[in-house]
This record gives sequence, structure tokens and C-alpha cells, in this order.
Amino acid sequence: MAFDRFFRELAKKGHHVTVINNYIEEPPPENMTYIDLSYKRERKIVMPLVSDFDSLGPHYARWINFHRHYESSPASTIEDCENLLQNEFVKEFLTKKYQYDVIFVEQFMCDCGLAFAAAYFNAPIIGFTSHTLLPWSYSRLGLPFDFSSEAFYFSNAGVHPNLFYKIESLLAYLLMKSVEKSTLRIIENVFKKHAPEVNLHMEDVTKNMKMMFVYQHYSVTGARIMSPQILEVGGLHIDKQKPIPKNIEDFLSSAEHGAIFFSFGSNLNADTMSPYKKQQFLDAFNKLPYKIIWKIENITLPAGNNNKILTSPWLPQRDILCHPKVIGFISHGGMLSLSEAAHCATPLITMPFFGDQYSNVAAIEDAGLGVTLSFDQVTSDLLVDAIHRITSPKMQKMVKKIHDLWHDRPMNVLDSAIYWTEYVARHRDAPPSPPTKQSTWFQKSLIDVYSVLLSFIGCPQ
Repeated sequence: MAFDRFFRELAKKGHHVTVINNYIEEPPPENMTYIDLSYKRERKIVMPLVSDFDSLGPHYARWINFHRHYESSPASTIEDCENLLQNEFVKEFLTKKYQYDVIFVEQFMCDCGLAFAAAYFNAPIIGFTSHTLLPWSYSRLGLPFDFSSEAFYFSNAGVHPNLFYKIESLLAYLLMKSVEKSTLRIIENVFKKHAPEVNLHMEDVTKNMKMMFVYQHYSVTGARIMSPQILEVGGLHIDKQKPIPKNIEDFLSSAEHGAIFFSFGSNLNADTMSPYKKQQFLDAFNKLPYKIIWKIENITLPAGNNNKILTSPWLPQRDILCHPKVIGFISHGGMLSLSEAAHCATPLITMPFFGDQYSNVAAIEDAGLGVTLSFDQVTSDLLVDAIHRITSPKMQKMVKKIHDLWHDRPMNVLDSAIYWTEYVARHRDAPPSPPTKQSTWFQKSLIDVYSVLLSFIGCPQ
């Protein structure tokens, strides 16, 4: 969880922190209370197999990714809201009538948590997301979304989209805004069913957030439209570096030419890669002088590879990436992985599969933090070429510059997040939003102004 370290640090500072989610910790740290949303929950999220992407081209994969979000959103909203309101631990929690100084609500595809916070508590709300600021969140903060330069969540166009990508982003944005409107109505109906005493107007609720903490930093994700109530917290999850296990340290210490770290994260099981694709990776690794650390669950390495390739189902990723012998990172392009790569000055080869990974990898190419391959097109020769590119002196120098910009901030990112949390708690308010937050689309479009000007132009002499 991207914000777990942040909540723990608030608790260490003496704040009492209650976390309502699906991932509880027993026993909880001091000053922390967990409310388990996974209790008696039937829905299980099934992740795709890596082999599903063997012949799935990047354009088709992106639209399947979009369609999954678009199609599943209404049903998942109903399930999420009913689970939240019917959960036995949540019901017990509400009977205690606790009051809070600040409430954090995750911002993604469902606003049940936002509705819950607004319905039952009188406290300022801060939104947070483990992504960049999502396109459909801009209007909630009074900001315009610029299709000509802003990287869209589902797109790999980057910050210089061509006409095709701008049309694609506009259509996707309009579809997602229609989904947003329908899910807001769904939330109101679920609350009417299970909490009839609550009167919610969700379009007003969505504009009541005081701040938004977004998982981005301009050194990696580029310059974006900002306002005072948005805080960039890219890297917030990254804690102090720890010593790596002895077997990994011994393996790396003998890497005369350096090492490459390979992980597709915690949601993709690399073992589900097809035998053909596994062989492409193995063939590429055998053509190179570097040692390989590969996060994979089950694999039998060919004879002679055990001294060159170290495999494990779990690895301390950030600590390995920051090891001086690690000079490259093969990744799925998740935001936390990109953040750790920038933090450690480790260039990337990214292969996006779903979620925000397409826009993430476009951002790192624009920034110069790495290169991208489409998984369906991966061959040993393409891999060798990509590894040569990220290990080149030019790329290593560029990534060191990004690393320096990433770290050179007015305040440590954790301290900054805590400061602004306590600021909102003290004042029950935050830096002002743009006045356009309360404007209608008609007012923002200046149609009335253009109409008057055109009437003057059209007047006869």
C-alpha cells in the first residue's frame, strides 16, 4: 500500500489513526486501528496470466484495459458500497461515534469511501491516490484537463500526443465521465437502501475535498497542471534502505560487470509466462555479461545458469535497486516501481500490462528514465538491445540527473505530507481551490462571451 508508511508515521507522532481497508495487520502498531473490509467478502480479484499478453498488441491491450475499467465500474461500485455499509466491523465502528480531525479517502474508480466520510463525519477530507492525478479528478479540483499535453490514464501517448491519441483520449474521457455520473447515482441509491437516514448529493460531495495527495513528481511524471490544494507525494512509500539478505549480497558482490533486476511486481505471477517467452529472456540473459536477479515463483534454470541468475518468489525490491552493482531494472511499469527506480538512479526497461502502466511508461520515456518494449514483441535480440541502451553511459548519466532532481525537494516528502495533514487539521481548511471549482461548464466555456463578440462581428455597418 503506497500510503502505509505515511499512516504509520502519523501514528508514531502520536496521532490516532483508523484504517478501513482489506489489508489489516495483527497486532496493529501503536495508535493504529484496522477495520477489516475483507471479512466475509466473496469477491476475489483474479489477475490475468502473463501468457495472455503473448499475442496481445499494445493498442488492443490498452483498449481491453479501458473496457475492463469501464464495464466493471458500476457492478464493483455496488459491491464495494454494500460491503462497506453491511460489514459487521464497520457497523460496530459507527456505533462508537468517533470524531476525527482529518479523513483520507482513496480516489480511483469508486467514491463509496468519500460518501461514507461525508455522511458520517464532520471532518475535512483529503483525497489520495497511488497514481498521478486521474483525468476525471481534475474537474473536482476546478482544473481543466488538457488533452494536448496531459498524459491520459489509459494512454501511452505521453505529453506530446498526435491527433489520433488526442481523439482517443477525448473519447475515453467522455466515456469515463459518463461512468462517473452513473456510479455517483448508484452510490446515492445504495445509501438510500442501507442508510435511508443519510441524504447525499454526490456531485456536491465530490467537490468537498480540501486537498489531494497524488503519487507523482515532475522529475518522473512531467509538469502537470497544479493548484495549491494538490500535493505531489511521489516516493512517499520509500523507507530507509535496509541491508539485503546475505545470499543476495554475495551474489551481487561477485557481479563484475553489474546486475539487472527483473520483477513484474506483486500482482503478476511471472511463472505464468509461456515457455517460449521465458526462453527469450533466458537467451537474452546468456548473451550478456550481467548477472540477473529475477522475481519469479517457479522456474527450473538450465544447467550452468545458477551462478548467473538468482531467482526467488519474493525479493526486497527497493533495497536491491539501490545496490551499487544493480545497473538496470526490467519492470511492468507500476508507479511504485518507477518511483523506486528514480529514487535509486536505476534505468528501466518497462513492459506495461494493465492499469496505469501505459501512461506511466510513456512518462518515463519522456523523462529519460528508461525504454519501453511491448511484451508481445519481446525477443531475445530486442531485450539485448534494450539492455544495452539502459546500461549505456548516456542513459546512466541521464538517470543520475533525474535521481538528483527527485531527491532535491524543499522538504522530505514524508515530512511534507505530515505537515499538510496537520495544517488541514489545524485550520479545517486548505489552500484555496481555483474559483472554477464552483463554475458550471457553460461559464468555463465562455460561450456567452463568444456569442456577444460574434454578434458584434456580425452587425452590419
